[in-house]
Amino acid sequence: MTLDSHFRYLSGLLLAIGLAFLSTVPRIETHTRTFTVLTTLVAVGGCARMLSIVVDGWPSPSMVFALAMELGVVPCLWIWQRRIAALLAIRFEH
Repeated sequence: MTLDSHFRYLSGLLLAIGLAFLSTVPRIETHTRTFTVLTTLVAVGGCARMLSIVVDGWPSPSMVFALAMELGVVPCLWIWQRRIAALLAIRFEH
């Protein structure tokens, strides 16, 4: 019962983070701070998952996929968002 409750709670947090990311899509260039905070949350979770791999060994393939998303894809999206914001800032300066 406790494990199920914890799993559902964390799943709800991940859903909320995903929805918060989605809310930045309109005018993504203006949401740098929000995107950075959300990326940090996901990356910290990925670091915790990586620590688990170091301590306990490799998890199931679905958890490895999640780790790749957390420490690979999401930081790449953050870099992309920063580039979009910078390019649009330059465009509007001229």
